[in-house]
Amino acid sequence: MFKNDERYWDINLLNKWFAISSIIFLVCTVWVFVDDNDDEFKDYQREFRKMQIEVSQKKLEEQASEVEKERIVYENALANAQKEFDSRNIELEDLERELTLQENMHYNQNMEYQSHKANVDALKYLVEAENTHESHGESHKDEYVAALDKLDTLRLNKESTEIEMSSRRERIKSIKSIVKNKQDELDKYLKEATLTANKLSKLDRGRMTMANKLGDIVRDLPILDFLDPYYKVNQIVVADVKYDVNFASVPVVDRCTSCHLGIDNADFSDAPQPYTTHPNLDLYITSKSPHPMNNFGCTSCHAGRSRGTSFLSSSHTPNTPGEKQRWIEEHDWKVNHHWLTPMLPTKYTEASCFKCHSNTSDLAGGEKINLGLTLVDQAGCNGCHHNENWRSLAKAGPNLKKINEKLTKDWVSKWVKNPRHFRYNTRMPAIFEQPNQESPEITAYNNVEIAGITEYLFNGKEKQKVRNSRRFLGDPVKGEKLFNTVGCMGCHISEDNPENAPHINDYPNLTKVHGPNLVGLGSKVSAEWLYGWLMDPQAYMPDTKMPNLRLEPQQAKDISAYLLKNKNITFDKLPAHDFNKEVLDELTVNWLKKSNPEKFALAKAEKMDDQQKLNFIGEKSIRHYGCFGCHNIDGFDDAKPIGVEITEEGSKPVGKFDFGLFHDIDHTVHSWIENKLRTPRIYDRGKESNHLDLLKMPNFYFSEEEIEAITTAVLAFNSNKVGENLKAYKKAPELYKKGHRLVKQYNCQGCHLIENRGGQLVEHIGLPEYGPPNLNSEGRKANPDWLLTFFNNPSIIRPNLQVRMPSFHQISDEDWDAIIAYFQHLDGEKINYRAEHKFDQSSTEFLAGMKLHEFGECNKCHFYGEEFPSGEPATWAPNLALTKERLNPDWVTEWLRNPQVIMPGTKMPAPYLPDQETLAADGGREIMGDALVKLDGDTTAMLDGLRDYIWDIKGETNIDKLIKNYFDRNGYDFDIAGEDNYEEDEEDEGWDDDDW
Repeated sequence: MFKNDERYWDINLLNKWFAISSIIFLVCTVWVFVDDNDDEFKDYQREFRKMQIEVSQKKLEEQASEVEKERIVYENALANAQKEFDSRNIELEDLERELTLQENMHYNQNMEYQSHKANVDALKYLVEAENTHESHGESHKDEYVAALDKLDTLRLNKESTEIEMSSRRERIKSIKSIVKNKQDELDKYLKEATLTANKLSKLDRGRMTMANKLGDIVRDLPILDFLDPYYKVNQIVVADVKYDVNFASVPVVDRCTSCHLGIDNADFSDAPQPYTTHPNLDLYITSKSPHPMNNFGCTSCHAGRSRGTSFLSSSHTPNTPGEKQRWIEEHDWKVNHHWLTPMLPTKYTEASCFKCHSNTSDLAGGEKINLGLTLVDQAGCNGCHHNENWRSLAKAGPNLKKINEKLTKDWVSKWVKNPRHFRYNTRMPAIFEQPNQESPEITAYNNVEIAGITEYLFNGKEKQKVRNSRRFLGDPVKGEKLFNTVGCMGCHISEDNPENAPHINDYPNLTKVHGPNLVGLGSKVSAEWLYGWLMDPQAYMPDTKMPNLRLEPQQAKDISAYLLKNKNITFDKLPAHDFNKEVLDELTVNWLKKSNPEKFALAKAEKMDDQQKLNFIGEKSIRHYGCFGCHNIDGFDDAKPIGVEITEEGSKPVGKFDFGLFHDIDHTVHSWIENKLRTPRIYDRGKESNHLDLLKMPNFYFSEEEIEAITTAVLAFNSNKVGENLKAYKKAPELYKKGHRLVKQYNCQGCHLIENRGGQLVEHIGLPEYGPPNLNSEGRKANPDWLLTFFNNPSIIRPNLQVRMPSFHQISDEDWDAIIAYFQHLDGEKINYRAEHKFDQSSTEFLAGMKLHEFGECNKCHFYGEEFPSGEPATWAPNLALTKERLNPDWVTEWLRNPQVIMPGTKMPAPYLPDQETLAADGGREIMGDALVKLDGDTTAMLDGLRDYIWDIKGETNIDKLIKNYFDRNGYDFDIAGEDNYEEDEEDEGWDDDDW
């Protein structure tokens, strides 16, 4: 049949395909709608809504149960009030009717009054015109006087009505308040339960009206959910935290609370993730905390992709391998390679504290970052790695320019080979005997390097005779007692057993090993050197952190005898270090070939003797391994760090970290750092490299706690910045920051309690009152001028102590100023100069203070210049003649008011202050004196008077020689490490000022 159709395609076929494509398009459209509204966060929000309903119902039941008994009482009171109100209803109606009549009457009276007042004003004008100008018309004065009289009458009538109206209103209000007051009391009592019930009515559809239930369903339907949806993205715009998007910085928009819905609600502390409460609401999240969520958000601390609204798009990072496996199974988790700053594992969250709290390693609540930053300093990381984010104040290791005076070549070569052969907990890392040096060839090279380093350090230095003469040694028993009490253990330990050594898992324990463990000294140094070192450390090493304890010669000999008694026999028996001369020649040529053609390298090597080769290898090895980063060594004063810069190591993309051939670990930044710290040469595994091209970072043998802490610190060194408004440290003066670092550098907290941290020396001394003073209020307490003088020339303050403040001659006045500024900033003090405190010796306050001083019997414990206390030496307290030079007057008053508040645990009692009743009693004036009676119980005036009397005490301020002579004659024979060995009568309460 002829087909009369000019279209190319068969229309029936086209219709079929059009129908099919329409169906497909419809399915896709429905799919798009479903997918667009099937967000992962909505599932979490639906589940959380159920949890909220459950928690609210439980809370409502608990609240209802708690208020049930009292509720009945309040409801009965309300019912009685309603009955009373009903009984007075007729009275109320009469009052309201009468009030209405009076209001009408008052309106008419007021209108008449205002109208007549207008007439009076007009007459007043006419009368004033008559008084001013000559008038030939009729006088209006009589009319004006009569009008005034009538105005007064109208005013009195109006005011009388107003008084009656006010009285009726008060009676009406009183009747109506009978019910209202009782209803308000009931509502107030049921407020919490009512709020919970109201909340439930908005959450639980079973409690909603039909209209509200329908609205609650409709509000979350597709398209309509743009109005006011219940299930929606929750976000916080953090204006002071920005991130880079190409050439612009935009504020962070955190959407974490779209899933973490109970993060700020303590009711969900036991809920599973992601609904649980933040573990530390006192410090974070809440508006009352120092870090409110609206100001800091979430990713400013945790990192991750702030705009993500699903588990994967938020770039979560697992904390452990087990957690990683669970996430893979439950969430199909994988690394988000397209986001450079994934979330920090929770164990490293403290790294983010550094953004706002830079330049401090003593952050409350930041124990891990504190430990990490302190370890970075103590381990000398910045010696090899330049770090603008955390600059070290000094080299971590000792000055080696006078090494010949202290050590022998044999000891040094054994030590360099493996420091842990001598001291199990040394901070000196191991360069040699590492996993990438195990082949015989490389071991032979290392032996040459060890010999070369030793030779270079001693090159050109006169060999010292080892002198262990008895004239430098004393009594080791006395030496041990001195070592434990004079202050050595503020920085050092002497412990052979690793089990008894402090476990370095926090900063306080780290202060105990600020200096080296002094075991094995008998195998290391001579008696002559140790004696000289104890007498004056700066004579050997001017830049040492070791202070001068101002020991007597015999004391230094006793301590030397005690320390040198301990020897490391195993180390002594190690064979003398040896090396292969052929390997020396080979290594010399290898180094020369680094900068010369092989022909010239061979020629130069032939011209060198063995001594020259060893020095050459030593110089190259020291430079190669970066020994100068921790030690001052001749010839390396201007040498640059050998390691990679770590200023922004935490922000470096993971692709820039060389994992070598190691595939058994996660390729993440924190994992790379962890393994580098655990086994520094691990990324050489499986490689075939030249000896000089091997990884060379030494092994510190860090514990797992130390690795975690240092990793936290390194992650903190990043390019992520916050706005000035969030920087906690911007408010602190530069001197404070410097002073804080100096306090850490010289380990002041090893002896003293500062910012409620430290003071571990007391553990070895025994009783706190015989330990170094608590410095928590030092900024308010001490006169800064006196404090600077004391720092430069310490003198005896508390005569009954053996522990002493050492002399830090290496600290300049500028640095002391920084330390003083640090103490003052802690106490909010900003005054550098204080005017002389003046007082009137004839004033009532002063005379009252004199009487209080008699009651206190201060001279039982305190010195008055050269006048000794009457009590036992164990109770001796500071010289009161020094008070006016040493202390601030305001602080003294506060100290006298309540010593326990300022120094918890002090044995200094508060002075007796008579009250008004005592002063007014019979005989009060005879006993208390006229001055105290006049003050009439004014405690502040009495304390000021006592302060002024103490201020007026005269006498010698420096009693060092007096104290020394006394103990030289009588001995220091009271046991400070045991329990109290003297009894104090109840009537004999001296003012034992242990902490002035």
